[in-house]
Amino acid sequence: MGFDDITKIKRHPERGSYDKDQLLDILRNGFACQVSFQMAGQPFVIPMTYYNNSEFIYIHGSNAARIINHLRERNPVAISVLELNGLVLAKRLADNSLNYRSAVIFGKPVEITDKEEKLSFFKEWINNLVPGRAENTILPTDEDLRGVAVFKVSLEQFSIKVRKGGATEVKGRPDLWSGVIPFSIEFHNPEFASDSITPEYVQRFIDRRNGKIQ
Repeated sequence: MGFDDITKIKRHPERGSYDKDQLLDILRNGFACQVSFQMAGQPFVIPMTYYNNSEFIYIHGSNAARIINHLRERNPVAISVLELNGLVLAKRLADNSLNYRSAVIFGKPVEITDKEEKLSFFKEWINNLVPGRAENTILPTDEDLRGVAVFKVSLEQFSIKVRKGGATEVKGRPDLWSGVIPFSIEFHNPEFASDSITPEYVQRFIDRRNGKIQ
């Protein structure tokens, strides 16, 4: 089976997209992905944090993790990111749904083994997670770097699916309500903090993610 067969959206193709800019926008808003792979006929799905630039998505994990040896052998993986933003309540039960944006990336992982490149990845990853954090954290030691593996997967093969808008309408039943209940991730004040004063870069991150500042 070729990549075109794998990435092609077959169910509701009108919701599908293969636009790179849209993919990057979905990845920009996310924090975690699901990495799917198969070992000896057994499928696995592992949640992992990620970082991406315009060319690759990066994942990392402990050398003791089962998935690491699988990735080192450059076996194919599927990486999915899902963004939920609305509960769709339709008049007909079978039409209930969710509004979402999702992306699935297909490829073979390549391990990053150079120490400086791995360290650069961790700085970029944590700064992408919370801008300014790399300058306010203890960076990995050489021993830390040896204990963790970092892989990148090209963003060449992917598919996107988006559902938006209202519920499918059923005529002749004005007694039944239908609609969409929007929802989103909201960030709150820090808990279990080492200091009662929240650093400016942390508060700025919270306010930006909550849409209070640009």
